[in-house]
This record gives sequence, structure tokens and C-alpha cells, in this order.
Amino acid sequence: MRTHDAVFELFLNYACQAKCAFCYNPPITDELLRRELSFAQAAEALYSAARGGARRLNLHGGEVTLRDDLPKIVRLARKLGFTQVTLVTNGVRLGQARYARTLVAAGVTHARLSIHAPDAARHDAIVEVPGAFERCLRAAAHLHGLGVPVGFNYVLIRENVALLPAFLKRFVVDGGHDDVIVYFPHERGMMALNAGRIAMSYSAARPALLEGAALLDAAGKPQALLVANVPPCAAPELADLLLDWRREDGAERHAMIGPEGRSTDLEAMKDAQRRALPACGACALRDSCRGVEPEYVRRFGDGEFRALAAVPPGLAQAAGR
Repeated sequence: MRTHDAVFELFLNYACQAKCAFCYNPPITDELLRRELSFAQAAEALYSAARGGARRLNLHGGEVTLRDDLPKIVRLARKLGFTQVTLVTNGVRLGQARYARTLVAAGVTHARLSIHAPDAARHDAIVEVPGAFERCLRAAAHLHGLGVPVGFNYVLIRENVALLPAFLKRFVVDGGHDDVIVYFPHERGMMALNAGRIAMSYSAARPALLEGAALLDAAGKPQALLVANVPPCAAPELADLLLDWRREDGAERHAMIGPEGRSTDLEAMKDAQRRALPACGACALRDSCRGVEPEYVRRFGDGEFRALAAVPPGLAQAAGR
């Protein structure tokens, strides 16, 4: 298997302590809990990815820290030549200092913690794990003390959209972190079951996104915020901060192995999940934009989307650098 670039995504399991209503994964059942990569399968995937040229590894779940063999998997990855090993985690178990030290000693180099509110009461309510927020804070402190860069993932839903500026102030402006990715959830898995209750339209979320971006601009940290799963026409002022909207030319591909052991080309999957709309035909980005997910259009309609007459200034400047 060729990865075609330096990144490999390995999803080890479905098991998770959290019960996030927006999760991409389906509802957890006993049968689903049994679906996880064995160590031998994980090792085979790592060997194959390393032979294909991958040097950066992202470890996902479910919740990867529920795997007792996670330190062993990390050690193998580093032995095979992965120079960057990132945990994508809810941070609950990493709140234990000894466990954090174990994983860093094994070779973890980066971490992304999922935090979805600026305070304990609301984060814990969203993930349905009492004490999760405080354990996440401890995890960030432990990892920082061990020299591991920490980023945050914030999934945007009705319950927390208005809290985004306060989150950015606490963790970026006051807390000194400079890596937050805000995700619009895909209407799949648990999110497909709960979207009627928690989904946000781009236009409804735009004021909070603009306020958050302005806050970071004023603090001198404009690049601390990235936003995933939003097409540029929905927020052209933030176009240079948007992720995953652009079709790749084949030079950069992300390979993924899921808990069932199947290989997926993530870029091809993202292309297939989106469609062009009638307005896209006249857009300045029509040759590069993936379009919009049909599930979103069925829920909110296509009235938000307008053809861009010109490439947004932020994208034009980025292309010129």
C-alpha cells in the first residue's frame, strides 16, 4: 500500500468512555466493541505504511488510550521510522501523570485533545463523562511538562457554538496554546441520529466563528484557529483558515486503516462525500472545491451557497506565498 505522502491514519478501535451525540462512529454495541485491530493487524498496517513512505502517524479511535497495547504500538511506530506520532484523544486517561509519561517515553510526539466547551459543566455534559474536563486540563499540563505539543479539537453544535469565543480566549489568548481545529460534524454515525437536535447551519455558526477569529487577530494569533468541513463560499472572510474543502491533485494523499482492517484513501472518501450545487458552476473555486455534503443540503437547503466571483483574498495571498 502506498500512502503517497507522509501521513498515515490508524484507527485502532471503536470503544470510548464518552457518549458524544455528534460522533462520526455508529452507536456502540457489544458487536462493535469487538471490532478492533489486533496488535498483529496494527503492526502489519504500520509496516506497510512505513514502506510506502509515511513518516507521520495519527492514532485514532474510538478512544485509543483504552488500548492496553498502545505503548507497544507507539514504540513499534517509532522503531519503523515514524518521526511524528500524534494521539487524537478525549484526554481522560492522559489525566494520569504516570500514563502520560509512559506514552511519551514510548514515543508519542504530539497530542490532540477533544474539548468542546470552555468550562467543566458544559464540556462534561456534552461528552457525558463527569470529571472529563478537569482530566483533560491535567492531561494538557502533563504533556506540556513533558515537551509534547498539544492541540485541541472542538466540534461545533448548538450547545457550544456561542461558547467558541470564550473557549478561544481561555485556551489560546490566556492559556498560550496556538492550535485549535473547529469541526462541523459530518451527518454520519451518532450525528446522523442526533442532527435534528444539535446540528448547526453554516450561517448560524458564522457570527461565533467571525468573533472568535477577530479575538485571535487582536491577540496576534490569527493562525491559531482552523475550521474543518466548511466550503469557502459559506465563510469567505475565513477562507485561509478552512480545511478539507479543496480537492487534492494526487500529490498529497492520506491513507487510513480502520478497526475492521480495511484500507481507505481519505482524500477520495472526502471527494465522494460531497457534491457540487447549481451555484458552483459559476464559482471562482469550481475547479478545486469539493462542494457540499448532500446530508447538509437536505437538512438546511442550498440557499446559503453563492458562487464566488473571485478567489477570496486570504486564499490568493496563501497561494502566492
